[in-house]
Amino acid sequence: FDLSRWRVAGNGADMIRPDVMQAFVDAFADAGFQASAFLPSYGLAEATLAVTLMPPGEGIRVELVEETELSGGTEDKDRPHRFRAIVNCGKPVRDMAVEIREEDGTPLPERAIGKVWCAGPSVMAGYFRDDAATAACMADGWLDTGDMGYMSDGYLYIVGRAKDMIIVNGRNHWPQDIEWAVEQIPGFKAGDIAAFAITTPGGEETPAVLVQCRSSDEGERTRLRDAIRERVRSVTGMNCVVELIPPRTLPRTSSGKLSRAKARNLYLSGDIKPYDIAA
Repeated sequence: FDLSRWRVAGNGADMIRPDVMQAFVDAFADAGFQASAFLPSYGLAEATLAVTLMPPGEGIRVELVEETELSGGTEDKDRPHRFRAIVNCGKPVRDMAVEIREEDGTPLPERAIGKVWCAGPSVMAGYFRDDAATAACMADGWLDTGDMGYMSDGYLYIVGRAKDMIIVNGRNHWPQDIEWAVEQIPGFKAGDIAAFAITTPGGEETPAVLVQCRSSDEGERTRLRDAIRERVRSVTGMNCVVELIPPRTLPRTSSGKLSRAKARNLYLSGDIKPYDIAA
């Protein structure tokens, strides 16, 4: 087939991954697909979908952001620098305003990471018959999206979901960084992993990683669990709880997104039952 006339290939609805976009370009280059057709975007239902769109023809644009900037921590000179590629999600659509704010609502300058707020004619007036939920995210016509990001030269970059952040020893860790790291281990793929924070019996926060495993061999499961632990430790410097679970166990939203919050609740309630693996 011929994809050479495909001018706009919209990409949104979840965290945009540059490696996935590059894989698509590589897979369909022979069919004439051009990377400039990609149109990254950012939006949410409460804003009647689109908040920002990449201008047509600009394609994929990414920035490499150092891990300590994303985590809010201080540089550790004993550890190698690690970067994450953050995808440019475009400029605010017509009549839409976007601000990056501190937790207390104070606007932040360019390139400072904070909560993404938006205001415009397509932003909701509130949740139907739920004044409490409306008050929690609306202020003077502005919507707290619950997402974290930064602005640069008028473009929006999304780095993660505020409520999904894992905070250990005062340092922020993004669950998708853990999940994407585990995906690099042979035998796992996108959607197999959910990372979130749990509280240990000693009252400390620690990351937990649920991984859908297709192997029925106990020795192979042990090997995979240990490989995951080591992979997460090498990427984040943290020890984590790793649980292997049956395929098709992780919950998803109605739009097909991974629901980390629900996965955490199901795990803590015992409704998600991990494989029994010797320590």
